[in-house]
Amino acid sequence: MSEFKGRFLLIAYQAQQPISLVVLPVILISYLIGVLYSNLETLLVLFPSGEGEYSFQILEGLILVSVAIASGFLIVFALKKHLILVLKLFFALSFFTSSVCMLWIHGYLFEVTFLENVFWVEIVTAVLGGIIGFFAIWSFILGKGGVKVKNTVVFLLGIAMGTIFGMMFSFITFITLIVLISLFDIYSVFKGPISKIFKKTNLSVSSNTQHEVSQSVAIGIGDFIFYSSLVTFITKELDPILGFVSIIGILVGIKITENMLFRYGKFPGLPIPVFLSLILVLIGWLFSTYLF
Repeated sequence: MSEFKGRFLLIAYQAQQPISLVVLPVILISYLIGVLYSNLETLLVLFPSGEGEYSFQILEGLILVSVAIASGFLIVFALKKHLILVLKLFFALSFFTSSVCMLWIHGYLFEVTFLENVFWVEIVTAVLGGIIGFFAIWSFILGKGGVKVKNTVVFLLGIAMGTIFGMMFSFITFITLIVLISLFDIYSVFKGPISKIFKKTNLSVSSNTQHEVSQSVAIGIGDFIFYSSLVTFITKELDPILGFVSIIGILVGIKITENMLFRYGKFPGLPIPVFLSLILVLIGWLFSTYLF
């Protein structure tokens, strides 16, 4: 299978600078959105938090992770069966619907919270989502867009989806989801779906030397989404100060991950930033709760 046919599977931001500089604006915007919607009744109505027993919330997280894992293996199966057209249609539909829905939800939240039901805001944001979805299809699926267009799409969708994910789940569900996804990311990159997709399509985004890697690092949209969701979640659910702590953890974790990427040529983007961020947030929470 040619590299061209599988190129649309690489839904990533092509970075030619340190990864932390690419991710920084994403998590800062996510932090501001988390602050903006902290303790708002609108969110409690649209995204009821903490519903059900803890066991149910854990089960909800497990189901979400299972869906994500199953999707990865289904993509690998489709590649083995040479179902490229089916994959392209699936990705195109997913791009468009998720873009419209996520932007519409943001418009709805902003409208009912700050603008006293000015309905046209929802329409504008939904249309904006449709435009982003169109450019996602045009650049990734049809292969017509340049690097700047693709990077802009990944940047905007990463923030739009990540911030909604950071606001819609209960505490237990979200922690279950992000911890298990981060663990699966390790397997996926080295042995699982991501590794197999790269082998099947001959995709390559890194080289063997540190200089070459620094010029061609790809940051997957999933990394953007979960960095964004974690910062939004901690800021909204716990405290803006702890949200800032989570940003520090992510940035330090990204720097460590980048060093590992230079050494091994490929390395999962989620586990170190996510776990380091969670550890620092836990330490900060313990200090603020029991020592002050």
